[in-house]
Order: sequence, then C-alpha cells, then structure tokens
Amino acid sequence: MPVVGVAVPLFNEGPLVDRVATAYIDGLEATGLQWRLVLVDNGSTDDTRARVRGWTQVPGVEGVFLDENDGYGGGIQAGLDRMRARPPAFIGWGWGDGQVDAQVLPTLVHALQHGAHVAKVRRVSRHDGWQRRVVTRTYARLHHLLGARSADVNGCPKLLTWTAFQQANLRSRDWFLDPELVLLAEARGWTVVEVPAAMEPRAAGRSKVNWRTAAALGAQVLAWRMGARR
Repeated sequence: MPVVGVAVPLFNEGPLVDRVATAYIDGLEATGLQWRLVLVDNGSTDDTRARVRGWTQVPGVEGVFLDENDGYGGGIQAGLDRMRARPPAFIGWGWGDGQVDAQVLPTLVHALQHGAHVAKVRRVSRHDGWQRRVVTRTYARLHHLLGARSADVNGCPKLLTWTAFQQANLRSRDWFLDPELVLLAEARGWTVVEVPAAMEPRAAGRSKVNWRTAAALGAQVLAWRMGARR
C-alpha cells in the first residue's frame, strides 16, 4: 500500500502540539493509506520538545529534534530528510499552527493519485487577524506581479509525488520554501492542483509571520525571477 508522509515544523507551539498532532493523524487516517507524521521540534524553548516526544510513542509518528531554530524551511527540510531512507509515495509538509483543517489531506492525496505532481491548499477565507491578512496579500500580489499563476503560493498543506520531490531538489531553508516549490512546478509545466480551504484563528500562541517575513520573502522571490536561486 502507498505511504503518505507529512513533516510539520513546530517552534514554541507547546499549547498546540497535541491539537495539531491529533488533527494530522485524523487527516492521514482518512486517506486510507499507510502514513508517517514527522513532528519537528525546531529549536523550541518551551515544552514543545517534551510534547513531541510523547507523540513519538504513537505508531506512525516520528520526532526530529533540532537544538537551534533552523528557520521555517529548515525545520521542514529536517522532517523531509527523515523520510528519505524509506521514501513515501507522497510527501509534503503542513503548518504547526492548526489553522488549516488537516481533513483536506485525503483530497490532496486523491489529486496526486489522479495525475497531479503537486497538490496544495488555497486559502479562500481567513480568520487569522488583520496584520497577517495584509502581509499575506502583499506578497501574494508580489508573486502575481512576478509571474506566479497560483493565487496562494504559500497555502499549506502541500503534497507532491516522490518522483516530483526528487526532481524538485528543494533547497530553501527559509520562508522561500513554499514559493520555491510552486514557482518551480509552474516553470516546469507540472500539474498543480489547489484545494480550497478556510484558515481559522489560532487557538493559542502567536504567528511567526510579520512584515520582516514579507520583506525577506519578496526579496527572495525577486532573486528567483532574476535567476539567482534556480
């Protein structure tokens, strides 16, 4: 039976770990496939690590523990690297903030099983605060101006086939990881399926996305278009 593997980075998300892990397990179980859930403690200073260790007692759940924060993309890459030794048929990542319902995973897997190279969420309604909405819309507009066809380059979870994952050879260890995959897929003419999903408010903790994130991401997208990051 095919396996689907999802990496989830967690940085100081102690109050959300149990909620997030439960949601992803439920979503993965709903795919009807075997699954691997890799929870990455991305150098947290709260009780995230201890909570992740507790979840590694559950079959199918694995933990990766980074002593220092390796950035958004670095945390995801650490989880993806964990799966390389036993490659899943479908691999990808999601957020650790619990704002997008992991029940979207079966729909993403279905798209990959029917010919898509990449399947991802497109956020169609948002309830996550005005600041993050403005920031997200700002760099969404930038992506559009620079040629991206996707209406929501950063939307997660994202899944791709193992073959596409190998060919993509994703390198980013920062916030550019999401745009890197989508821009690369568009440039290569891959089939990218976007599944609409709502983005709900955080149940706890604080968003890691701010204006500095948007500014850095904008510079990285521009560098991509100029050929510096290909």
